Amino acid sequence: MNSMEELPESCISQILSFTTPRDVCRLSAVSHTFRLAGNSDPVWEKMLPVQYRHLLARLDSPLQFSSKRELYFTLCHPNSIDGRTKKFWIEQATGKLCFMLSARDLNITWGDDRRYWHWISQDDSSFKEIAELVAVCWLEVRGQFDCEFLSPGTAYTVSFRLKLHKSPLRIGRIFRRRFIRFFPRTDGWDHKPVKFSVTTPCGDHQEYARYLRNTDTPVGNEGYQMTPFRHVEEGWMEFDAGRFVVPEDGDNSGMIKFCMREWEGGDWKGGLLLGGVKIQPTSLVNERTNANQE
Repeated sequence: MNSMEELPESCISQILSFTTPRDVCRLSAVSHTFRLAGNSDPVWEKMLPVQYRHLLARLDSPLQFSSKRELYFTLCHPNSIDGRTKKFWIEQATGKLCFMLSARDLNITWGDDRRYWHWISQDDSSFKEIAELVAVCWLEVRGQFDCEFLSPGTAYTVSFRLKLHKSPLRIGRIFRRRFIRFFPRTDGWDHKPVKFSVTTPCGDHQEYARYLRNTDTPVGNEGYQMTPFRHVEEGWMEFDAGRFVVPEDGDNSGMIKFCMREWEGGDWKGGLLLGGVKIQPTSLVNERTNANQE
């Protein structure tokens, strides 16, 4: 036998199944035999996340696909699940699972009180509804996610997707009787940094902070480390709440909990859009952060 091309297609498929999606695509260009093997269902079954059948059952709109390869690349784009309160996709190069939770899927203190929060739609948002902060002095947003649906052996980062904008003009009218001053612009974000935290299923707790408007302002005097953030698009920013690693041994059950808060200063804050929370591999986050800095 002079080359691998003389191996049966089933053997080549078996070899390819131990590589990565990126390697399979590259090797499929080597020859006709490799292309046939690289397009086979057994290969792409191994590339798909182990949870994919369960996630397909939670889709809001069923997918049409003729092969596991086609399914894989369809899942590389965000797909809505759980009544359009979440989206999931897989990282194309590695097959790692990524998730985004909508603002509706989070626990927002006073989130259903229109004096403090409104639910609006924006063309540049990832979901039909996002949360618009009118004005609060107690900012608290909490959420949780089952680690069972994350990729084993993978480091993940939890990030809050936020945007500062001008507060609605009606703020002054709604709160005039309560003697709360009118917010003509984004206001209340310079007095105290916002705190971001993550707590793992085993109880490990991380907490960071950052000023939302003057993001370069140091937070060391507040007793916190500065959390990384990055600009994404259309004025949206992602602030990291923390990082954690999903065990590789399969014992990855339990809830990851995360929080964004600011109530220590007692100042009224307004003019903030909350798009949701992203949970994605840290390698992806690092790439985007580095690209943001170039």
